[in-house]
Amino acid sequence: MESSVIISKRVINTINSLSIADRQPISNALSMEFILGQNPEDTLTPMQNVIYSIIRFYVNQDTKRKQCEAKIS
Repeated sequence: MESSVIISKRVINTINSLSIADRQPISNALSMEFILGQNPEDTLTPMQNVIYSIIRFYVNQDTKRKQCEAKIS
């Protein structure tokens, strides 16, 4: 990934609301994708993949929103 990634309070709150069993694998998956550039889908259970997809959507949406705000300013 060549640009900044926004981890908003919404994303943090969503991750913190997960069960302990899901919190670490999903946090690791975010790191794998957004820092290491690796596909984390094989490391998650099917349900964790669904949750991860939602959180990933939040990250992408928040990042795009901040980038648009920066262009307007």
